[in-house]
Amino acid sequence: MNLRLSVDAAHLTSTQKRLAENTRSAAKPIHGTSKAAVIAKLRSHILSLERHAPRRGPAATPDTPGGGGRRQRWELGCDAADILLPRGLEPNAVHEIKGVPSVKGKASAADWMAGLGFATRLAVRRTEALSANGEEQPWALWCWPKALAGEFGAPSFAGFAHLGLDPRRLLIVETAHASEALNAIEESLKGASLAVVIGVLDEIDLMPARRLSLAAGEMATPCLLVTHPATEPAGATATRWRIKQLPSAAHRFDLRAPGASRFEVSLERCRARPESVARPPFVLEWSDEARRFDLASVVADLPAQTRRAASGADAPALRSH
Repeated sequence: MNLRLSVDAAHLTSTQKRLAENTRSAAKPIHGTSKAAVIAKLRSHILSLERHAPRRGPAATPDTPGGGGRRQRWELGCDAADILLPRGLEPNAVHEIKGVPSVKGKASAADWMAGLGFATRLAVRRTEALSANGEEQPWALWCWPKALAGEFGAPSFAGFAHLGLDPRRLLIVETAHASEALNAIEESLKGASLAVVIGVLDEIDLMPARRLSLAAGEMATPCLLVTHPATEPAGATATRWRIKQLPSAAHRFDLRAPGASRFEVSLERCRARPESVARPPFVLEWSDEARRFDLASVVADLPAQTRRAASGADAPALRSH
């Protein structure tokens, strides 16, 4: 099994540098080693992170009405979407994210990127909620097999930083085979120092999905599972989201520049509130400044004459963010 963990160690404290060095040493190719030994090595590495982590786990403080636990609530930041989730995104569960296949039975790289982009932003929302009091951003982990990494290319640390996910607090795990990625995701979910695990797989059967769900519940470490847009949905998930990337919104100050990223979002499964899946798809915008989703303003994108007719005013409409 070829396991690679990559950490950007620039500007780390001495303790974090030691962790990064341990990460690189744990990432060396392992030849002639059994699967059990590889899993034990990964577990040992995660435990070493936990020893240097704060004594509370990322989800140690439950939500309490009117209490400080409210900051732990994991939401999209948009009322129209959050109202569908009675307790927000559950931190002790698996949440599946799938793009919309552009061709029946097949999916392009762009279809995958819609799901990956949405998942990354949910991870940002998770780490932001856990570091809302000015604490250091908790660790996040991204895991996928070598085949997908070769198809899509290495994740961009600059892109993660732009979205709000600190690359110094991000572990990238790349495995030789999909089965090994699945095992790595399961073991990583049992680590109390991780805020969120992003797993990228073509598909997952029911029994492995149940194991991931149990692992996520053990330490309340959520899993954002991005799967092939055209494969069958996974079982044992708390939610399933279907995502389609849309053209970006118009820039507020420069019409030639891209504006806020837009996604057409459908909630296909909600274990906590099944009736929420009846809600039609809606369009969300991502704010890089506020690091949250908002409902896209359709009227603001109409031609000026249509906006004036709709509002009954001659003044141009202003976009609300």
